[in-house]
Amino acid sequence: MSPFHAVRIALVALGLVACGGAVSVLHSKGKPSGEGAAELAVKNSSGESIEKLYVAKAAVVDNAHASPGSGADEALWGDDQLGNAGIAEGSTFKALHLAADHYDILLVAHDHREQLVKHLDLKSGGRYVLEVNNAWVMGR
Repeated sequence: MSPFHAVRIALVALGLVACGGAVSVLHSKGKPSGEGAAELAVKNSSGESIEKLYVAKAAVVDNAHASPGSGADEALWGDDQLGNAGIAEGSTFKALHLAADHYDILLVAHDHREQLVKHLDLKSGGRYVLEVNNAWVMGR
């Protein structure tokens, strides 16, 4: 193996490690009807329990420029959608009904690591599953 090829392989491997786990994915369940709220289920495939789930419109998050953890940041994200329920590994939370729009989802694991899933495009009458994978980071 040439030294150039070995360096390239090492850089690719380092990039995969630096990126953390697999990215969370939005799955559409059929064609949106065009009527009513979108239904969003959250499937926990992350290997960790999810303790908190926040939802905000993507345009609001993009334009807010709020520092993570600040009062403005807390007001931006609003209330935890899980209450005290949490989502255990392998479980699915099925209680989100949202108006058609682009949304950001902020998830917090039991150890306070976070995942920020950006710009989910939810259509009227659509049914979706956000599969949360192992892409946890310490803070935003």
